[in-house]
Amino acid sequence: MEVSIGVYSNQNEIIPLPITEIVSEKDFFDYEAKYQGKAKEITPANISEEIKKTINKISKDLYQKLNLKGIIRIDFIIVNDKPHLLEINTVPGLTEESIIPKQISAANISTKELFESMLLLALNEKKR
Repeated sequence: MEVSIGVYSNQNEIIPLPITEIVSEKDFFDYEAKYQGKAKEITPANISEEIKKTINKISKDLYQKLNLKGIIRIDFIIVNDKPHLLEINTVPGLTEESIIPKQISAANISTKELFESMLLLALNEKKR
C-alpha cells in the first residue's frame, strides 16, 4: 500500500496533515495513475492508528532533522504493516487535483489560514 502525508510548520509546531492512501489501477503510481485518473486517493487513509502514529512521528522527525520549510509531502510504501520511505517532495502540487489540498480540506484548515501561518513563520525567521 502506498500512502502520502503532507507536513508543514507554524510558529509553534510541526503539523502532519491527514494521510492519503493511494490505490492505483496500475502496478505503480505512475504518470497515468497520477494524472489520467488511473488511481484513487483516499483521505484519510484506511490504515491502523498504530501505522498513522508511526508515519506522523517519522514525518515530523524528518521535517525537523532535515530542516525543511514550508509545506512538503512525504510518500511511503507500507509492507507488512511497516512504513518505508519512498521520497520527500519539497515542492508538492497545489492544484485542485493534488494531494495536499485534499489533506488540508480533510484537516478542516483553510488554505488561507495555512499559508498565512507559513508566511508569518517565514517573516519571523527572516527577522532573526
